Amino acid sequence: MIRPPLRALTFDLDDTLWSVDDVLAAAEQTLHDYLRDAYPVVAERFDPDTMRQLRRELAAARPELTRNATTLRRATMAEIARSCGIDGAAAERFVEQTFAVFLEARQSRVAPFPEVLPALRDLAGRFRIGVITNGNADVYRTELGPYVHFVVRGVDIDIPKPEPEIFALACEHAGAPPGEVLHVGDDPDSDAAGALAAGMQAALICRYGPPEPSHGVPDCLMVPDMAALRRAILRSVDASVDADG
Repeated sequence: MIRPPLRALTFDLDDTLWSVDDVLAAAEQTLHDYLRDAYPVVAERFDPDTMRQLRRELAAARPELTRNATTLRRATMAEIARSCGIDGAAAERFVEQTFAVFLEARQSRVAPFPEVLPALRDLAGRFRIGVITNGNADVYRTELGPYVHFVVRGVDIDIPKPEPEIFALACEHAGAPPGEVLHVGDDPDSDAAGALAAGMQAALICRYGPPEPSHGVPDCLMVPDMAALRRAILRSVDASVDADG
C-alpha cells in the first residue's frame, strides 16, 4: 500500500516509537515526590490520581484545553495552586516549577522500543525523517535524535493532529508534496485518517493487534513494529526500481 515515489517519512512519537503510559505515570509520581518536599500541603491534597481526575474534569469543562497537552497540564497546576490558596506571582512560580519538574521527568523516562533505533537509522539513510506529535517530548534528547531531520509539535503551534495544517507544515519541512510523504503512527484517527485527509500516505504500527473494525480503521498499511515497517518500505522501493529498470 506504499506508493512510489516516496521521499520522506514522518513519525508519531508516543506509543509509536516508545511506550507512553508508563512514562507519564512515572513522571507524575516524580512530580508528587517533588511536591512532598517543596509544597507539602499541595501534596497532601493532590496525589497523582487526584491530579489526573482534575485534569479530566478541566478537559471536560474546557474542551479547548485538549488541543494542547502542555496547556492542559499547566492549567491543571494553576487550578491546583488556586485551590490551595497560592496566588499571584507565587502561583505563576508554582506552575513554572511544577511543569518543569514534570517535563524533565517525562523526558528522562523515554525509552524507544528495541527495534526502533536500527530501523530508523537505516531509513534515515534513504529518506528525509520527521516527527509529527501532539505530545511535548523532545526527540532530540533521545538516541533517535541524530536520525530526525525535522519536528512539528502540536504543543508548539497549537495545532494538533488530525488537523490538516499540522500535516501540511510537516510536508513543507520535508520539502516534498504530501503524496510523497508517509506518516506513521499508532492512532487510526489522529495519525492515519488525519494524514490521508491531508493527502499523505499513512501506515499504522499496531503493536497490540489490529484496531477494531468498528472504529472505522482507514485503508492503510498496518504493521506490528518498526522492523516490519522498514521491510515493507524497502520492498516497495525495490519493486519500484525494478519496474523502472
